[in-house]
Formats: sequence, C-alpha cells, structure tokens
Amino acid sequence: MSGQPRFPYDGFRKGQRELAEAVADAVRSGGVLVIRAPTGYGKTAAVVYGLLLAGVGRVLYVVRTVNEIDPVLRELRVFGARYSFLFSARRSCPLMYRPGLPPLSHEDFWSNCALLRFKGLCDYYSRLSQAPLSDVESFIRSYPMPSAFKLALDMGRGLKICPFFALLRISGGSEFTVATYPYLFREDIFTEVFEGFSYGDFVVVVDEAHSLLNAHSLLESRVSLSDLEGSVKEIRRHAPHWEHVAERIERLIGEFSVFLKRKWKGLRLLDKNIVVEILEDVGEVKDVEAEIRETLLLEALASGLRDFRVSLKTAKIARWAESLEDPNYELFATAEGEEPTIISTPLDPHIAVDKPLTQAKALILLSGTIPPGDFLGTHLGVKRHHTLFDVELSFGAFMPKSNVYTAVASDVTTRFKERGPHTYHRIAGYVAEISKGFNGVKLVVYPSYEVMHSIVERLPSSIELIVETPATNLGDVEARIMEEENITVNAVAGGKLVEGVEFVDYEGRNMLHIVAIVGLPFPQPDDYTKKHLEVLAKRMGSREARNLVYATATAIKVRQALGRAVRSPEDRAAYILLDYRYLRKDIKQVIGLKYDSVTPNIEIFKREIERIRKHLALYSGGKTSEESSTPQ
Repeated sequence: MSGQPRFPYDGFRKGQRELAEAVADAVRSGGVLVIRAPTGYGKTAAVVYGLLLAGVGRVLYVVRTVNEIDPVLRELRVFGARYSFLFSARRSCPLMYRPGLPPLSHEDFWSNCALLRFKGLCDYYSRLSQAPLSDVESFIRSYPMPSAFKLALDMGRGLKICPFFALLRISGGSEFTVATYPYLFREDIFTEVFEGFSYGDFVVVVDEAHSLLNAHSLLESRVSLSDLEGSVKEIRRHAPHWEHVAERIERLIGEFSVFLKRKWKGLRLLDKNIVVEILEDVGEVKDVEAEIRETLLLEALASGLRDFRVSLKTAKIARWAESLEDPNYELFATAEGEEPTIISTPLDPHIAVDKPLTQAKALILLSGTIPPGDFLGTHLGVKRHHTLFDVELSFGAFMPKSNVYTAVASDVTTRFKERGPHTYHRIAGYVAEISKGFNGVKLVVYPSYEVMHSIVERLPSSIELIVETPATNLGDVEARIMEEENITVNAVAGGKLVEGVEFVDYEGRNMLHIVAIVGLPFPQPDDYTKKHLEVLAKRMGSREARNLVYATATAIKVRQALGRAVRSPEDRAAYILLDYRYLRKDIKQVIGLKYDSVTPNIEIFKREIERIRKHLALYSGGKTSEESSTPQ
C-alpha cells in the first residue's frame, strides 16, 4: 500500500485514533504494545490502521480458530491491504479432505502430503508451478465474502491447485498473513511453513491474547489404548520385521491397562520414565511409521483407487513418544470421554510463547480480558519491555453499565463437594426457564463437559439445543443459529464455542443477549492442577501462581463468555450467574460486575424473567448511525 493509508469509516470511536497511533509507534520502535479493549470496540480496525500507518512490510496476525480469521480478513479487505491466510491444510486439501468425514490427524496429513509431493503424485501441488500468482490474488480479491474455510475449498476446486501452498506463496508478497496460533507457537510448524524466515522478520499481532495463559496446550499430544492397540496391528500386518517395536508397544498397553482399571476423576500424573524405558528407541517408532506409510500409499496408487487418506495410529504414537523425551513435558491420564487417554504436555505457557514473542520484530497483543498485573513478564515469563494501552481506563466505559442486567441465583452451585443429582436437577430447572423464557439465542456456559452433560440430560426434550463436544464444527453451529428462532447453545468455559462462534445475523447484527454462567470454572483439584501450580511457582512464586491459576484464569473465562452478548455500545444484555459463590466479595471484585438482583429460589427467578424481558425490550435491535459508520 503506497502513501498515507485512509481510515475507511466515517469517523473514529473514542480512543481509536490514539490506539492506532500507539500501534504505529510500537512497530516503528520495534516495541511491544499490550492492548486491553472491550468486545465490539473496533480494536481490529484500529490495529490494522496503525500497522498500515507504520508502513509494515510483513505482519503475522494470529488468531485462535479458523472462524476468527474471517473478521480480520473483512477488515483487511475494507482497508485495501494485501493479505493471505493460513489454517489447517488438512481441512482444505482437495486430495485428502472429505466433507462429512473427520479430517486426518496433523501427523497423518503432513506425512502423506510430504510423501505425495516428493514422489510427484499430487497434481494439485504440481500445477502450482504453472499457476500465475496473479490468478490466485485475483481469486482472493473477487471472492464474494471473506470466509477462510470456504475460500480455500473453492480455490482448490476452481483453480485446481493446492490451496494451502498457493496461499503460502501469496503470503510471501503480502503485507498481512492471518493464521491460527500453531503457525506461530508451534516452532516445528513455523520453521517448516516459513522456511527461510525467522521470528524477527515479522511484526506479530496476537488476537485474544489472554488465551496465551494456556498456550502450552498447543504442544500437547494424546493417545488412547485403542491407538496403541491399532499401532501394534499396523506393525504386525505391514512391517512384521519390526516385531520388536510392536512388542514394546504391547508392554506399554499392559502397563496402562493395569492403571486404567482404577476409577478417578480429572487428570492423574503418570511416570513418563517408564514409557521412555519400555520404548527404548523412539526413533524406531518414527522409522517404522514412515515405512508403513510409503508402502500403503504406493499400494493405493498401484490399485488405481488413489485413496491417499492413509491414517496410521503409529504416527500418533511416534509424536507422543518423542515429546516425552523433553524434560518440560509431563504425562497424565484422563478417563473423560469415550475411553481413557494418555496426555503428554508441558505445563508452563512460557515454553510455547517465549521464543516467538521475544524474537518478533515488534509485538502487538490484544484482548478484552488482558488480566491485571504484569501479563507479559510475570504471567508468560517473556522478558521484554512493553506498554499497556487500556481503552476504557483512558477514554471511559465503552458501554453504559445500565445496558447490562445481572442476576445471581443464590440457591445453586457447582462446588465439587456439592455436586450430585439433586444439584444438577436444580440447575437444570434454571436452564429450562432461561431457555423457555426468552426468545432467540441463549448461551449457557458450564465449567466442564461433565457438569454440562449432567445438566443437559435433565432438560426437557422440547427445548432446542446445541451441545458442544470436542468434535463440534463451528460452521455448523453458526448455520443452526441462523436457522432456529429459539435455541440454547450449551458450551464449556474457555472452549471453542465461547470464543470461536460469531452470534450474528446475515447483516452482522448481534443475535445474543442472554448469557448464563453455570458455576465458576475453577480448575479441577487433580494431579494436573497440582503439578501446574508447582511448575509455575518455580518461575513466579507460589502466591502469583495460585492467583493466576485460580482467580485470574477463572475471571477471564467468565468475562469472555459474558462478552459474547456485547458487540456495540447500543447492545443490551442480561447475565445470569448460577452459583451463590458469585456473592463472595473476592469473586465479585475479580469478575467486576454490579448485580441487579439476587434470587433465592427458582420461583422468584421465574418472576425475575419478566423484569429482564423489560430490560431487553429497550434494545431497539436496529442499526444506529454510529454502527453504520464505524467498525465493529
């Protein structure tokens, strides 16, 4: 973009111009700016404008989910910036993605892809060398509405080229590359994708930066007993000369089977040294996986079926086992889900974020819920000087507090000691009244899958529900929200529905005005939490660690969920907090809400619904002149 960039809206909201200038200053000086700005303020537009003011050459703008790419693309298109985007290649590959079927694992997809490219078996990739970059750029510019997932799929179908590598080529000449978190925080992915570049070549923008408190989860690796059993079968069937590797994995199954017969809740710490000793040589697991994959792909080619969706359990075992050799990783078992799972993971976000955030050319972190205190230094352990830009502290409240009505139910809780059928039945009564008492979309957020399912199964069958699962497709959820007149979305605090779904209609107007929070999403008192605190305490001290894990992380999850109902200063919303612990002074202070009513039982709450309806009736539902002329 040449010359002075133009702000493409009729005017700035309070503080937007100043925010843009602060971004530009940070970029020019190679500094760090941490931005705290409320949902709906228009921080994306202000940040993009500031980056363009600074004359950036290469920006890596990372978001949590594929859906969160889309709003950034919309702003970049409005500003006329040159952009590309990257997300999971396995979800857009013309050869290996199949609608209706689960995508291949990361390990399977990239192993297949590398082998197919090396042997010249992928025509979509081969055509890239003849495809002019101008055709790809034209396709992106002319696409009706920026939707990362649909655009990538249609590029593969329309241009008959590999969408991922086409977008990667375009990113080389783009001002902005918008990508999901792994492209920055998984060093193995970053170095492979951005070959020839270092973190220092990019101005880095991290959206929803509060999520970095859990960045270590990006590095975790999981296997189940059925994965281990499947690997043994694969080796014996396709590579019997590797029998000694199959026998070692069988020994692992025996070790885990004894342990997994016990009953427990949460995550249990395991001795990872036993796994490392049994496997002896992790490199052999990787070698046998590569051999089996090449055999199966060549067989598929020879048979004429050309089915390149080779999926190997051994690939998961190899990555999982390799991670255990890293001293920063611990091993846990969980019994939640369809079958027990063994998880290898580090416990400090510093492991994932330190190198990219320390080495970036300049750094912009933005969120509506940046926690108080030294977020970059103490919470993340990144030793880099930074400046905090707090929009509401500097320019006043974005939305009048009177626009939000907050009610607390004081006769329910999800405290671990009080959980049980009676508690779940009582909470289900509240959720049923919320579902029936208000029209439109309602969001109910739970502290865990276990609590959510225990309550949802007690709801009347007449209530239209969306219930989050680990496999929930965000696009499908948004489509149902558009189609259903009355629906209750049930989600887990900190999960992908709470932050990944846009509750808006086709004109971009907010459809969500009721958010209920069931309980408080404190971490489960298990081995994982204990070890997590122990690891963090070594870096920041036990007091700071406990405050971060319990108070700060919990408050962020609650505030993020509540913020889904507010996208503009004109929105009206109702927050319903279903737990008496919200009345505690310390929790009320950290959540930062004014309570309008406290209901001691469900009968009084039924009467309270009418008062909440009157509050919401003041919301016009139409677009104001400010909404038409300023970014959302």
